[in-house]
Amino acid sequence: MDSRLQPQARSLHAFASLNSRDLRRLFPVVTVLLAWLILKSMRSQSAASLQNEAFVTGYSLASICVLLMLLGVRKRVLSPQIGRLAIWQQTHHYLGLLSVGAYALHANVITSGWLESALALSFWSIAITGFVSWYVNHTAPKLLRAAGSQILRQDIPVRSRLVAKQAHELALASAGKNDTAALADHYRVHVSNYFTTRRNWIYRISPSGGKRRRLLAGLENIDRYLSAEGRAQRREMSLLVQARDDLDFQSAIQNRIRLWASAHSWLLGTFLVLTIAHVILAHQFTSSW
Repeated sequence: MDSRLQPQARSLHAFASLNSRDLRRLFPVVTVLLAWLILKSMRSQSAASLQNEAFVTGYSLASICVLLMLLGVRKRVLSPQIGRLAIWQQTHHYLGLLSVGAYALHANVITSGWLESALALSFWSIAITGFVSWYVNHTAPKLLRAAGSQILRQDIPVRSRLVAKQAHELALASAGKNDTAALADHYRVHVSNYFTTRRNWIYRISPSGGKRRRLLAGLENIDRYLSAEGRAQRREMSLLVQARDDLDFQSAIQNRIRLWASAHSWLLGTFLVLTIAHVILAHQFTSSW
């Protein structure tokens, strides 16, 4: 190939690759939009033929919600070989978008009646918790990587107890000598509770490194009272403080993921129960079983 054409060829190849990536990302959005337009057309045709268009949008919305619940079934019941979990999750997200559009076609923004109000509150709670759950899952990997290698949630309490035991043993070792006793005194007054008690609810909701920084600064301030051996022990204690903070941070982030996912699943189940009651009452009042 002519050397003058090589830069142009590389640019065209990069442009084609970029378009391919964009198309793969755009395809699900277009699919959701087309599905919503089809549903809207079905509702218009139903109204034009003097049928109850609410049945079309209502049953479509209920069907979408059943499909949304399949992700939970996939996680708990079905074999791992039945599709990649990432594909199930992505499908769940786009079905969630479609459900919002279907609900907008089916119900008014302001509803009347206790059942309809409960349905509306339940649905929008599902939408909000679903978005928050997606955001938490999307940002969690980066946060967890910042705290070191990821640890399974059920292993964190065991690791925390091990770190607390190491800190206590280090403090005991420093208590027997005059040139390291300051570390033991500081541990007893300022640090021991950090290793033996759970973090408060504010930290579990929004974890931050403020307490870790204060503890590390306090430990560094006693260096002038320590010998070379004592300063080495102090550095070990500082590492244990950081290790405990990393474990607490991982626990808070993983529990946050679990909390929002559980709330989302529970609300979806509640919505389906209310939907069944709504369908029964709607058919009874319209006499169209």
